Amino acid sequence: MKISLFLMVFLQGLIISSCSSNPDKSEHTESNEKRPVLADTINKATSIEDTLNTNALLEKKIAKDSTDADPTINAVVLVDEDPKPLNLGEIYQAIGYPSKAKEAGIEGSVVVRILVGENGEYLKHKIITNAHPLLSNSVDLEVKNLRFTPAMKAGQPVKVWINLPFKFKLVN
Repeated sequence: MKISLFLMVFLQGLIISSCSSNPDKSEHTESNEKRPVLADTINKATSIEDTLNTNALLEKKIAKDSTDADPTINAVVLVDEDPKPLNLGEIYQAIGYPSKAKEAGIEGSVVVRILVGENGEYLKHKIITNAHPLLSNSVDLEVKNLRFTPAMKAGQPVKVWINLPFKFKLVN
């Protein structure tokens, strides 16, 4: 952390120095204002303890902000308990087997990646495996009605992405 603070202060000093010079003018004029330099910036930190405490507070804020934000679709969130669908049977019934797909003899699997919220609510989804548009369109319309148990991590509910397959197989 000390090195990263030093680098931030160093870069700020470079940016301040480069912003105050004007390469377009060939004339150099001195101003009476004292420009901040790297040493001035470093001396402003009252102590290493103050700097470390400030960094700790920033890290806590970043961690809190990142838990409030949705994980990215490719994020792997390790949880103690995965969310479980509560009304999957109802969704299967609502989707059924699309009649046009059945008539055409289309079979396959549609895999949906679903973001489940802290309360087990559906937040959003993306179809990641698409066997055929007739099948995926049916799944796409109904998946938003799913409800889940929340995912749990260290005793706390968390947002998490899960994959849920929908298989379409014709039976003779």
